[in-house]
Amino acid sequence: MATFRIIAAIVLTVAMLFVARNTSRGRPDHIVCTDNGYTFALTTVPKITALESDTLTVSISPRPDPAQSVVYRTTGPDRGKETPFESYDTRPTRLLDSASSTYGVVVTAGERGKREYYTFEVTNGDGRTRARLTTPDGAPLFVKYIGEVPPGILIPHIVFMFITVFCIVIAALHAIGLVRGAGDAHPSAFWIAIGTISAVIGGYPFGFGMNWYAFGVVWEGVPFGTDATDNKTQLLIVYFLFVMLSSLGSLTRGRFGRDLFSPNTIGRLTVGAFVFMLLIYLIPHSIQFSPLLTRVVCFGFIGLAALAYVLSLIHARRVRTIS
Repeated sequence: MATFRIIAAIVLTVAMLFVARNTSRGRPDHIVCTDNGYTFALTTVPKITALESDTLTVSISPRPDPAQSVVYRTTGPDRGKETPFESYDTRPTRLLDSASSTYGVVVTAGERGKREYYTFEVTNGDGRTRARLTTPDGAPLFVKYIGEVPPGILIPHIVFMFITVFCIVIAALHAIGLVRGAGDAHPSAFWIAIGTISAVIGGYPFGFGMNWYAFGVVWEGVPFGTDATDNKTQLLIVYFLFVMLSSLGSLTRGRFGRDLFSPNTIGRLTVGAFVFMLLIYLIPHSIQFSPLLTRVVCFGFIGLAALAYVLSLIHARRVRTIS
């Protein structure tokens, strides 16, 4: 049984991390847009290392005639997504492949943590826009400038995140027995505790380092910011802490009080940790929500978790006093 749990945990851990990697918004996307008779096809370049250069390319069908031009329009790093297309700076492109009608422009990244929004356009001889490349919702594309993360920060961050997922999976597999009304709560409490400690180390000190080297900021989880990635990590840690503290009695074999809930409930909460982690990992890694929604969800979740723990702690003490 122990061997089965380890193998299952490794398989589920690798699968979850694979899904998280492949659903990341930081990966290149293939964009196809048709506007006014022209079809643009482009594979995005989501990020460029700060102060380095890369080439953005676009294929256009049919090929614009000689009286027309293909231009690259950009906000530059100091203007945001709300900037009207007409206010973008314009740069000429170069025909890279006449057979496929592929045009390109070299972009040099600026300071890490910033981004520029851009589009490609076919313009008439008088400079008026004939057709424009956008995302399906009519928005511009963007490229982020990121810094290089040293291996001494990146590797431990990945290792601790792997350990976290592995431990939570093992804890959930042990907790299935508790849900069924059998088994000892100590193993699931132990693995939840190790997973929580690993998540704190990998998510905070090494997460701070990841943010600093890549984006020039330390932490943008609430209350300091509304970055979805940092807040996903924070919400996971809050839930793990709640389960760990609720099962502290089983973890310490009764040396630090009793569990706040019955073994069955502890089992359900532990399985819930796996389910919650799975849902968090299914959210694309680089997705961003509105600041208001992020604050409401995050503060609401943290507040509910804290309130549930305090009320459960008070209830457990009252029950022990009466008994």
